[in-house]
Amino acid sequence: MKPEYRKQIQKFLALGLTEREAKVYITLLSKRAFTTLELQNSVDIPRTKIYEVLQKMLSRGICTERAIGKIKYYEAVEPKQAFQKVLDDYRTGCESEFEKKKSSLDGIVNIFNPIFENNKDFTYPLDFVEIFKDKEHIQAKYIQAVKESKTDLLTFNKGPYVCDTAGRLKEQEMEEHRLIKRGVECRNIFVQKEIDDFDWLRKYVKGQAKLGQQARVIDSLPIKMMVFDESRVFFPLIQNGNANQNLTMIFIEHKELAIACKMLFNMLWEMAKPV
Repeated sequence: MKPEYRKQIQKFLALGLTEREAKVYITLLSKRAFTTLELQNSVDIPRTKIYEVLQKMLSRGICTERAIGKIKYYEAVEPKQAFQKVLDDYRTGCESEFEKKKSSLDGIVNIFNPIFENNKDFTYPLDFVEIFKDKEHIQAKYIQAVKESKTDLLTFNKGPYVCDTAGRLKEQEMEEHRLIKRGVECRNIFVQKEIDDFDWLRKYVKGQAKLGQQARVIDSLPIKMMVFDESRVFFPLIQNGNANQNLTMIFIEHKELAIACKMLFNMLWEMAKPV
């Protein structure tokens, strides 16, 4: 077989022929007809396999067989005609396979779609709860909640504080400033002792008050808490009264809980004193 023909074998393989079929077909093109023995010698295919290859090629319509006496001769079918049939057979096979898969899909849809429809409105009992343990993640969630607030933000401010770096404190100040400019009411209750002890906290309260935040102080607060729009609440989880452990915050989107927390806030707001 000529070296340049060997490069074309990949194209025959792409059409679905085997390498042996491709070699036999190319050989058949080289003269009018071949006997089995001639093909076997030309293509170097074992005698036990040459008949198998030829029968498969006959069934595909790639070659033809004719007998003269007891000797059988094999001839190539014109390439355009032969491989158009191969392509048509491939298309038919694909369409048949597609119909089988479509039928399987229809069966799956008929059985399982009703199950999906029955359960798609199921709500996982805790899908409105998020827990944050890293200060950067807590900060990001707080900033997001402030950005989304439309009516009011109410806070019980007490340590531990997430804004314990200049960068996080500045980010909170800027976002809360934007909140006030949008017309959102912002009321904060602080613990008197922390206002007395922390310079940075006093400066923060004074600065935000100038921008429109309302602030009051009280001797003690039961919990650190933020309430957004009567719909979302953010507060810490402290186990076994250990306030020195790493800060863990829980964010709950639950209207009834938020309204209850707002009632607690308003009660302590009346008891608190202006800064």
